[in-house]
Amino acid sequence: MSLRARLIVGLVVVVLAGLAGANVTTYVVVRGFLLDRIDDQLVQAADPISREIDRQRNTTPYPDGTYPYPQREGSRDRGIPPTSFPPGTYGEIRNADGTSSSLVLGFGTSYAPPKLPEELDISEATFLSVDATDGSFRYRVLARTISDGRVLFTAVPMTSVDQTMSDLRTTSLGVSAAVVLVVAALALWLVRLGLRPLDSMAVTAGEIAAGNLTRRVEHTDNRTEVGRLGTALNQMLASLEEAFAEQKASEEQLRRLVADATHELFTPLSSHPGDAALFRRGADQRPEDLAKVMRRVDEESARMSVLVEELLLLARLNQGRPLDRAPVDIAQLAQDAVDDAQVVAPGRRIELVAPEPVYVHGDEARLRQVVANLVTNALNHTPADAAVTVTVREDGAKAVLEVADLGPGLSPEDAPHVFEPFYRVDKGRVRSKGGGTGLGLAIVKAIVEAHAGSVATRPNTPHGAVFSVALPV
Repeated sequence: MSLRARLIVGLVVVVLAGLAGANVTTYVVVRGFLLDRIDDQLVQAADPISREIDRQRNTTPYPDGTYPYPQREGSRDRGIPPTSFPPGTYGEIRNADGTSSSLVLGFGTSYAPPKLPEELDISEATFLSVDATDGSFRYRVLARTISDGRVLFTAVPMTSVDQTMSDLRTTSLGVSAAVVLVVAALALWLVRLGLRPLDSMAVTAGEIAAGNLTRRVEHTDNRTEVGRLGTALNQMLASLEEAFAEQKASEEQLRRLVADATHELFTPLSSHPGDAALFRRGADQRPEDLAKVMRRVDEESARMSVLVEELLLLARLNQGRPLDRAPVDIAQLAQDAVDDAQVVAPGRRIELVAPEPVYVHGDEARLRQVVANLVTNALNHTPADAAVTVTVREDGAKAVLEVADLGPGLSPEDAPHVFEPFYRVDKGRVRSKGGGTGLGLAIVKAIVEAHAGSVATRPNTPHGAVFSVALPV
């Protein structure tokens, strides 16, 4: 059963239960009220009927079977019973010896007497509901003890009561049926109106399942439950879209990394067949050629080893391998990197600005690699006369390391990609002749992010580039 059907059926069942309870309560209250009225009539009629029975028992009837009845003032009627009681009012007195005398106030209408119980313990006034002897209607009976151990039964037909209750049942059923139909129609309309946003969400979900991750739920009124659901779904969809985009970008980066790594490894490997051919042509008989071949083999082997090691390091960093953390002075690492750079490039102006130690909690070996890679990158990609400045400072809760150069700088197109593996600013440059593996800045980014830091680039003034690293202290 659908949610719509369950809601409608549930609402109709609740309404039916409420109507049934109301109808039963009304029936019981009205019936009790009517019985109380009849019981009051029986109490009022008991004494007059008892006297009338005794009078008729001691009076000779007329030839027509009626009994003389005392004249009421202003009336000439004879033998007409009191008119204050409903037609069919029945009275009976049972004597102690088992005989009885009865009276029916019928006004010319024949009423079957009630089926009175043969044995009844009358210690106090008792009200009974019994059938007539012919079963056509029912009586309400009052039984009570009078003088000399006699028992008086006073009965009134319940025809009006039964008819009233029958009419009440018919009316209640009709009204209840009409109410149920109206409620069902109203519930159907309200449920359709209320579930319309869910239908829209289902359509949206189908489109998303078909691959359209840009679709969003329209009904997002946070004042309603459906609106809050729509908001939550939109947030989930945004997260899914972002995750798929990141996955796609990661896959694309992985494919590019594999292709670039293959190319970078193929370059040194492609030279080995030439070296082998040269050796087979007699290079072993020429010491200068043999030395050249062996030097090229050693250089390319060393370059492949460095490339493989850096690829493995980058993979371990991306896997989230734990770091060997301890207090590290970034200023001291920068000083060591500057000293090494001055040895490699003695004619280059390389300055360090670090007025005081700046400590971070990190892996010293990896952070040393960060500083060294940034300084080496500045030396390799700037002219020999371009100055390099390394700055270390503390900025609030961050330790900031900046490597600035006065080289040609980075174009707006290249700046967002320089931290990607094997990305070339100079597309025509061959790394095997340029010194680097193309992984230095990618390793910098991976190490910094593993330390919960960030790395970025910005233009230098008046020209050049600045690589900035921020680490939590």
